[in-house]
Amino acid sequence: MSTKPRLTVIWLRSWHFLIAGWLLMGSCGTGTPALLFPDETPADLRELGIGVWDEFRAMFPNQSGCIGRVTVRGDWALEGSRAFYLPRERSITLKIPATAAHLRHSLTHELAHHLEHVCSDHTLMRKDFLEAQGHAPDAQWFEGPSWGETPSEQYAEAVVRLVLGRPVINYRIALQSEATDVVRKWGGAG
Repeated sequence: MSTKPRLTVIWLRSWHFLIAGWLLMGSCGTGTPALLFPDETPADLRELGIGVWDEFRAMFPNQSGCIGRVTVRGDWALEGSRAFYLPRERSITLKIPATAAHLRHSLTHELAHHLEHVCSDHTLMRKDFLEAQGHAPDAQWFEGPSWGETPSEQYAEAVVRLVLGRPVINYRIALQSEATDVVRKWGGAG
């Protein structure tokens, strides 16, 4: 008789741990939105990054549940690019040193690519963006005749325009105001 109550208590405790673990894992999803930096990151890059991060998140309140965590690294020896995003690592590498304007632009652009990869509803916005930019509705998102004609890059520059509130630095990309409006609506900032 004494065995049954003991087994019941153990069984109930096991379920408590299982439920607590499930709730903890379920609430993590992609994690609480956070911008992370390696220890060796220069203080001025951290400060600039946090400012951009705050502006970026304010423009995308609808995506707060999928943004998750992203790591920003500065690279003194980066060649051939001002920045890049690695989806599997959820990391952005920025070429340093650079002007504050270029760093802000590059970080915002790469954060836009981060959204492409972590927010599942991003694909729902693409059709409207493609149409607004004058692309065929079935155009390949990550391919184009040139970098500036690739929808993914046009989208990232639209994010730059929205977040930084000014024209993009890269003039090789022509953005339609309707396309920028599509991104703004999807983001939920207005």
